[in-house]
Amino acid sequence: MDNFYEKINEECGVRLPFSDEQDWEICAGDYKNTADYIDFYNRYSDDMDIWQKYLAANLIIQGIEDLMEQNKDQIIIDTLWSETKKILLKDDHRYSILAWSCGNQELEECWLITPKMRELL
Repeated sequence: MDNFYEKINEECGVRLPFSDEQDWEICAGDYKNTADYIDFYNRYSDDMDIWQKYLAANLIIQGIEDLMEQNKDQIIIDTLWSETKKILLKDDHRYSILAWSCGNQELEECWLITPKMRELL
């Protein structure tokens, strides 16, 4: 997809990356827009390359993590997770699943979303 960053900025309000920014997909989003990120992914996934899919998927995952940290409505989190799980499995986001699963670390030392990711392993 040409102009991925501009398109997700325009349609979902995700800020553009700074010059040489690392971890844009973790820092740029707003958990309140996670459903929009999922819709964006599903609408444009056929046009995105593997890197763009990685960025969009991790933007979604971070959004759910942030929702969990904010103790938001569990029904909303479960609904978003259901859609995210489909994306992760459909497009084989193995690297993201492994990274968010935290290897063999104790759950207390991991993200809140780690148990959900471990279920996908």
